[in-house]
Amino acid sequence: MSSDAHSFDPYRSPSLPEGPYSGPPPTGRRPGLLTTLCVLCIVLGALGLFNSLFGGFMLIVGRQFQQFVMKSQAQTPGVPPEMQEAQEKMQTEIYAIQEKYLWALGGGLVFRFVASALLLVGGIGALALKPWGRQVLIAGCAVAAPFVMLDAILQSLISMENMTVMNSYMERIIQASPANQTPEKLEGFIRGIFGFIKIVSIAVLGLLAIAKIALYIFGLIYLHKPHIKVLFQPVNASLASGS
Repeated sequence: MSSDAHSFDPYRSPSLPEGPYSGPPPTGRRPGLLTTLCVLCIVLGALGLFNSLFGGFMLIVGRQFQQFVMKSQAQTPGVPPEMQEAQEKMQTEIYAIQEKYLWALGGGLVFRFVASALLLVGGIGALALKPWGRQVLIAGCAVAAPFVMLDAILQSLISMENMTVMNSYMERIIQASPANQTPEKLEGFIRGIFGFIKIVSIAVLGLLAIAKIALYIFGLIYLHKPHIKVLFQPVNASLASGS
């Protein structure tokens, strides 16, 4: 008696599908790590857009704002002329530092705006598991990582020069005090405070830059992982690849 190859045999192992197993089709659920990455990029992108717009506004009207502040302080009664002169000189020197790095600051604002827009739009799209959202978020991380490093270097240089100006301003205030009655210990303490602030500000800038760069590099690696890429495939395409 001939046996039918297609008949049911309870003692025979079921036949396996041909080709490699590609796993179950995506269910549309986001991993928690992907959600965290998208939310952080959205927040950083929104803050970056605000900072770039506000920074551009201050870069344009900074000189006029400085002159307005000087005129307002000049009309304040009870302020010694020596202190007014020292403060005006400090503000002039700080603005001179800004003019020194004007082109670098302007270019940085443009790159910050572009990177922040990519992070914000890409984060929103990737949070919704849109295929274009992943691509835009990858571009945002790729642009933001080198920008953060270069911007941290620039801001550290500007911060060091600003703190030097502030230190000189405090020395002028001490010298302008009546009969220069400030004790030497107090002068040393004030100089030490400004030195400490300079070190802390540069350290904080460096730590924030390292944290952001680590986040963006992680995003570049994580978004290229196979189990993350499959989440952004259209449902029909993933079912066809798994059949």
